[in-house]
Amino acid sequence: MITGDLARGDAANGAFAARARRWRGPVLIVALVLGAALLVAVLTAAPRVGDLSPEGASPDGARALARLLEDQGVRVRAVDDLDPATAAPGRTVFVAFPERMSTRQRDALAASGADVVLVRPDERSLAALAPGVRTELIELPEPTEPACALPAAVRAGPVDLAGAAYGVDPAVPAAVRCYPTDGPTGAASLVGVPERGRTVTVVGDATPFTNDALDERGNAALALNLLGAHPEMLWYLPVPPPAEPGQERSTSELLPAGWIWGPLQLLVAGIAVALWRGRRLGPVVTEDLPVVVPAGETVRGRARLYRRAGARDRAAAALRAEAVRELAARLGVPRGGGTAAVVDAVTARTGRPPADVAALLEGPVPPDDPALVALAGDLDGLRRAVRDTAADSSGGSA
Repeated sequence: MITGDLARGDAANGAFAARARRWRGPVLIVALVLGAALLVAVLTAAPRVGDLSPEGASPDGARALARLLEDQGVRVRAVDDLDPATAAPGRTVFVAFPERMSTRQRDALAASGADVVLVRPDERSLAALAPGVRTELIELPEPTEPACALPAAVRAGPVDLAGAAYGVDPAVPAAVRCYPTDGPTGAASLVGVPERGRTVTVVGDATPFTNDALDERGNAALALNLLGAHPEMLWYLPVPPPAEPGQERSTSELLPAGWIWGPLQLLVAGIAVALWRGRRLGPVVTEDLPVVVPAGETVRGRARLYRRAGARDRAAAALRAEAVRELAARLGVPRGGGTAAVVDAVTARTGRPPADVAALLEGPVPPDDPALVALAGDLDGLRRAVRDTAADSSGGSA
């Protein structure tokens, strides 16, 4: 009874282990997908405060700059959409992400009378707010002196501006270029353009405004002088509004926020499936053939294939190779000796002319089927002659 119980227990354990191995792959995939979904939920659930936000305490945030401006008596207001009435002359509008503005928002900002500071604007924002300023694709040097008459830059001295450089068309002679590059185009990392009684300042990098770099070089001085020129400042973090009738929107603006996480989860799931299905299958298992095919039938089948394809060259080569192998083994020719050694051994054993033996073992391709049949008979005759000679030698020595 005890032995029977143990046997039943071992069988149950073996069945459980087999089921566990079978379901291990799907369970692992489901766990990975759920883990990725949980990670996405954690990352997207909590609002990210940073990226030049006046409330961002992260290294990329700008909370320190906002507090310094307020300490100097500047009223800082964070907005996500711009009302032209609030962007009146005597105020500064700091646009942290110009590429996020819709067409209506750019037009509203262009029609306002406030001074504007743009951080690394895109081409559409440059065309609408700073016409005549273009992006230059050049390598920026290390921090240099401002080399201009802009008061904010003169007070700051060298700053961290390594993001982008801008050139100015000759049609804008009043533009001020600060922190010039070494290139021949006269590009600069900071450009100020007077326009209709206000100034539009284009800054090629957000680094001077961030918490992490505010206390380095002249970054704080540049940021405070650019944004603190007026007693009120609008900290503009654009959020594109819903599309209006007739308004053009780019593909990226039409996609919902966080859309990239969906394809990322599918990618994780695809990689998991590939790893599961591409796992090592183990050693090769030898199995008995379901049908035993006689060797003679195999030979006849291959011969029919050769005949149907007209492959007399391959058939002749196969016949000669088999004859050379058999003769070499019977005559004791070392492996690797080649056909020439077999010809010499056959000549010595049978007394046949070497030229005749060589013609049989490595001659030209038979021109037709009768010649191929004749070649096969001659090779059989050569093998019989070697066997008969060997038998005679054995009998004579006896």
